[in-house]
Amino acid sequence: MIPRCIHIIWVGDESKRPDNCIATWRQLNPDWQVRVWGNEELASYGWVNAPHMRAMAQRELNGVADLMRWEILYNEGGFVVDADSVCKRPLEPWLFEGEAFACWENELVRPGLIAAGYVASVPENPFFGQMILDLQNTPRVDERMAWQSVGPLFLTECHRVYQYGGLSLWPSHFFIPRHFTGVEYQGGGPVFAGQEWGSTLNNYDELYKRKVA
Repeated sequence: MIPRCIHIIWVGDESKRPDNCIATWRQLNPDWQVRVWGNEELASYGWVNAPHMRAMAQRELNGVADLMRWEILYNEGGFVVDADSVCKRPLEPWLFEGEAFACWENELVRPGLIAAGYVASVPENPFFGQMILDLQNTPRVDERMAWQSVGPLFLTECHRVYQYGGLSLWPSHFFIPRHFTGVEYQGGGPVFAGQEWGSTLNNYDELYKRKVA
């Protein structure tokens, strides 16, 4: 079973951590543990890819979060969600019946790209273990944009290369109903979260002060 734990990663300036967004996950999922990973955990956890994290920290903090994400999923299991996500309705048990899931970023404007912001897994999943090893064996990950080298594109490429059949892929509208390009889901299906695109739209300076629920 996928552990009933929601993991949220925030590294960098903790005064701008979007606690308003994080609170929505706690409020709507009171039976779940919500665990926030921050600068202290980054410094002390004993990450396999700590050298990559230090290098990526000089370029993109969201890339550090992606590197942490894969190791959290492997070591702890549970559901890792982006810090700039807003929970819209309680999570349903049927979402977590498999061994792992993610969702598409957007089927219309980014077809085939798996989002890295909403990924769940059982602990010690060999697929995520292999991703960690692949990163460990990569000389550098900070020569490209983080979404390419350690985030969504990396996840998508690993899924294709290893033909991992245990990853359920939910529609983008479950967790990303509005893409940063403005494309928005208009259907009547379930929407469990919304994405504020903090890194992409560079809005973290004001997101933590915004009313989100």
